[in-house]
Amino acid sequence: AICTTISMWVLIMFGRGFEQINGERFLLKQEGRVERWPSHMQPWMSPWTRKGTRQENCHAGGCDRRLTGQNEVTSLAQRLAAALAPLADALDMPSKRVAAPKLAEMQQADVQWPADFRPALLASRDGMVATFERKGGRGALVQSIGEKDSALFQLEGIEGEIHAATWDESGLLVVTSSGTLAECAGVAAGGKWACRQMSVERLPAGFKAVAVARQSTNLLRAVVVFEGEDTVVLMDQTQDGTWVPAGEVRMPVADSVSFDLSLANHAQDLIISSADGAVIKRTISDSSAHKIVAGAPGINVAWHGACGMAGDRVVHLASENGVEPMLFVTGAARS
Repeated sequence: AICTTISMWVLIMFGRGFEQINGERFLLKQEGRVERWPSHMQPWMSPWTRKGTRQENCHAGGCDRRLTGQNEVTSLAQRLAAALAPLADALDMPSKRVAAPKLAEMQQADVQWPADFRPALLASRDGMVATFERKGGRGALVQSIGEKDSALFQLEGIEGEIHAATWDESGLLVVTSSGTLAECAGVAAGGKWACRQMSVERLPAGFKAVAVARQSTNLLRAVVVFEGEDTVVLMDQTQDGTWVPAGEVRMPVADSVSFDLSLANHAQDLIISSADGAVIKRTISDSSAHKIVAGAPGINVAWHGACGMAGDRVVHLASENGVEPMLFVTGAARS
């Protein structure tokens, strides 16, 4: 008993000395009371922790360790409230309604087509419109929308089925079903339009819709929709002629609706024409999209491709009863 008492006093004296040097709350358990000056002495308080706190929230719901971080949570909540205050103020303000652009009116052009000509693709440049059959390379050129006559021509040097065509100042760009690109310089003359295969990498196989156009840098840009996908993949040509992905955008039409693609404005605008006659233009730089031509379902017309024309107009190819070609032209969309 004497030895035990001596040991206890040695421990107490050592602990007191240790705390005099290093401060309290590190070695010995303090008494379970804390003074709430000047009114009273609180009868019970949890012991000090090694982090210098006494869990003073114990009386409000138990000594839950989650309550020890209350100060940090409060500080975080205050910072979050300060950050969200401008957003809350903006939401309280009355919103400004932005009027959607009015849909452009569409008028049929009076064109006399060659006999037994069944075009499914078209391209436009400087008011001229060239239409093409997918197989065989036959096409018809309309010099002006106001003219009735169309001149038949043959694309030479094209192998395989034509899947897309774009016409700009440098000539006609043609994409075949195998992903091969061909270039046809100038314009058709003497019933022929000479083409040559371009020395660029083939586009990836498995696409169901595609369009290719030159950018302002004279390099090519392709937009591709692959089978089973609902996004448009952007691909840019590099200096060595290969293709690299440049982004993707979601298709603004239903998966069940067939559609065609074309590029305009130096490959900055994507034009999507659906089987119900609707035409949607999406600006690639900011991903904004709006419908510029309303659909015309229920009429006995099969709608094919559409492309941009000068003056922010759109020319749309269709066929009545799937046989007789028809050409529709819109004015600029009014806002």
